[in-house]
Amino acid sequence: MEVGTLMASPEQSPATSRAEGRRDDHGATRFLRRFSTDQRRWFVLTLLMLAVEAVASVFQPYPIGYLIDFLRDERSPLWFPWIASPRIGTIALLTTAIIVLAVLDSLADSLAEIFVARGGRRLGYTMRVTLYAHLQRLSLAFHHQRRTGDMLRRVTSDIEEVERFLTQSLPDIAGSVLLLVGTLVFLVFHSWQVAVLTVVMVPVLSLISNYFSQRITATARRQRAREGDLTSTAQELLISIPVVQTFGRSRYEQDRFDEHSRKAMAAALESVGLQARFSWVVGVLKAVSISAVVWLGIWLVDRSAFSVGTLILFIILIQNMFRPTRRIIKEWAVFGKIRASVERVAEVLARRPSVYDSPAAREALTFRGELEFRHVSFAYRLDPEDRANETPNDSPNGLVLDDVSFDVRSGEVVALVGPSGAGKSTIAQLIPRLYDPDAGEVRIDGSDIRSFTLDSLRRQVSLVLQDTILFRGTVAHNIGYGRAGATRDEIIAAAVRANAHEFIEKMPAGYDTQLSERATNLSGGQRQRIAIARAFVRDAPLLILDEPTTGLDAESFHIVLQGLQELMKGKTTIIISHDLDLIQRADRILVIRRGRIEQTGRHTELLREAGLYASLHARRVDEAESDQEPEAVALGAGAARLSGRSCPAWRPPSTRGG
Repeated sequence: MEVGTLMASPEQSPATSRAEGRRDDHGATRFLRRFSTDQRRWFVLTLLMLAVEAVASVFQPYPIGYLIDFLRDERSPLWFPWIASPRIGTIALLTTAIIVLAVLDSLADSLAEIFVARGGRRLGYTMRVTLYAHLQRLSLAFHHQRRTGDMLRRVTSDIEEVERFLTQSLPDIAGSVLLLVGTLVFLVFHSWQVAVLTVVMVPVLSLISNYFSQRITATARRQRAREGDLTSTAQELLISIPVVQTFGRSRYEQDRFDEHSRKAMAAALESVGLQARFSWVVGVLKAVSISAVVWLGIWLVDRSAFSVGTLILFIILIQNMFRPTRRIIKEWAVFGKIRASVERVAEVLARRPSVYDSPAAREALTFRGELEFRHVSFAYRLDPEDRANETPNDSPNGLVLDDVSFDVRSGEVVALVGPSGAGKSTIAQLIPRLYDPDAGEVRIDGSDIRSFTLDSLRRQVSLVLQDTILFRGTVAHNIGYGRAGATRDEIIAAAVRANAHEFIEKMPAGYDTQLSERATNLSGGQRQRIAIARAFVRDAPLLILDEPTTGLDAESFHIVLQGLQELMKGKTTIIISHDLDLIQRADRILVIRRGRIEQTGRHTELLREAGLYASLHARRVDEAESDQEPEAVALGAGAARLSGRSCPAWRPPSTRGG
């Protein structure tokens, strides 16, 4: 991935600088309300339809009670047009009322479902794209401490759970609450004694609900966390299948996956068990309530306080009250899971990028390419919750870069050489501001790079990595990825200069050939030439080469080398490589050890010195002569120390394993 494709961070005040890891404490409800502002009309319409549905549901039993009393001659007949018989007219009117109320109930329910789907799905869409955009803005410090599988679950399944809650659970809960309130109001107007008996059950039910809801929510958090672990493990295993099979570790990995699966299953079963016990307790409470109403109703009927039809009406209403109560209980367990999902999404959105545009940042003009490091020091820092995982740093002062100063002239090619963990990759990562130094300045054309907007800075930097990142899509799409709006002619011209045109033309659909996942239908040399063509399309004045020839066979090496030589013309180039042919072509070599520049000079000059470069060169020559594969010095692969641990390989977060 080209550095320039990373999204710029939002402007923030100095008070929030380097505050990645700080969190804002938003409740789940407040967090959802923040995203629901634009969809408020749909939720208001939904609530209105649910209120109509509740009124229709409350009054549906009333014609039945009236009909029973009428047939017992305890109610007077009702007038119905066009029917002369009072008895038939009353029955016709009451049965028509039952049909009308049922139709109204069903219609309101259908409209509520449509309205809430419009609001809920749009809210989920907004939340998903907001989260994805925020992940793009967060710096590498965040992504290197997170598992890709867990982040993927937050973007997909966690937000899907929120959508499901908004479109299914929330209408059920709101409709049930309205039905309960409507039923209580109806009871109050018809019999205060029954209403009081019903209200007595409310605090009992509230206490029981509160007891179980706290435990269900805690269990849901554990379940979501374990499901995130399971997703990360599955992703890691699927990516690593060749290594697993080669080393015969299939049984070990199967056992590891089984362990995570069992933990996720145990958390899910625990949640189901709590919900089942909750439902059982409410069922018992329902039976007790109905029995109490029957006893009270019979006592009132005996005293002619109300009729048999009214008693039956009350029994139906009490049963109807517990139906939404059971629904609330069922959805309350879902709400516990939703709270966990919302918290996981909110936790990411509350993170503030540690690299961001200052309020005074300006657009960078086209760079000449003069690069300067001025007394730069840097150390990787972890979030507070990750401190327990730190390991001791072998650097004397814990710094990855310690007072590093050097300059690169416009168009100069400089190679960074040194043992693993020396700080080479960190230097390269500071240039496009993937990190900011703790002290000192990185300057381009005499200006501190922090004075430029991230977008305008990164547009003028190109990368060619050892592990070429290609995307699913056509060959032309991957080459044109270097610059938005690249024309077909520019793409073909770039491929020609990168020595890629010939093999592309031989592919089934040429430039329109679809690449497979991770471009497995291309050889390593072909993938690298497409990456070089992408850099040609970008045509940035600053170029960073990370082990661009490692792992290539002799024929591919020479073809790629020709493309690189063409690419480096007129560009300020930083090379990180162990390849002698590539290093020797540099105008200057910086030899780095333990975060300090130990030697600098041309290849021949450094060989004459009895220093680190000469010993590294001798080792490479011996390895080449013995036909052994030299140790690769990958950008970021152990090239820096993260508070005592090796810096993760420099790669986009989307390719980072769990």
